[in-house]
Order: sequence, then structure tokens, then C-alpha cells
Amino acid sequence: MREGTRTALLVEERLDEGIVKRVIVATEEASPDNRIRVGLEAAIEVAETDPAAARSALHELRADQHRLAQLEVWLGGSPDRATFGLGAAIQVLDTELGSEAPDPQSLMPELLRWLEGDW
Repeated sequence: MREGTRTALLVEERLDEGIVKRVIVATEEASPDNRIRVGLEAAIEVAETDPAAARSALHELRADQHRLAQLEVWLGGSPDRATFGLGAAIQVLDTELGSEAPDPQSLMPELLRWLEGDW
């Protein structure tokens, strides 16, 4: 387990499965039309507790090709579009989490646009 604040989101250099399960449960309870929004809201809620740890977890996610592929399938639509949209959303969130005063909640409209393929 990592030391410091990163233990909240990373365990043994990998995303904490408890955090992942929390987001999955939130999406499973949502209507199909709202699942991306609800999942994103749950992820942002976690990110706001510790932006630096969230950014580290996001970097771990970016390196996990298996999990990224699962997310792309979950997002649905054209595989190329899902891949590009997810990559764009990750980049936008990574930049925000690395800023001096991160406010991931303010990115909801832009992140939803990328993740829902509305671009």
C-alpha cells in the first residue's frame, strides 16, 4: 500500500477495487440514460477528496489497457469513438487535477460530452 494520501485511491500501485466497485454500483442503480452521468459523478466525488491521489489513480487507469477496453465497451457506440472520447476525457480531467486549484466538478458538461460521444 502506498503512503500518504495516495492510499485512498491506489493500493499496491493499482486502482483500489473498492473505489471501482463504488462507481460500478452507482451506475448499476442508474437508468440506462443516466449511467454515464451517475458514474462520472461518483468518480468526481472521490476525486474531490484528494485531487493528487485521483490524478495518480487516473495515471494508473491510463496504463491499464484491460480496464480501458472494458470502459470503452461499457460506453458503447463506435469503438473508435469510445476510445477517442475516453482518452479525451482522461486528458481533460488529468489537466484539471494537476492545476493549482482543481475543480473537477466544473468539468461535468465537457466530460459528459466526451464520454457520451456528443462531439
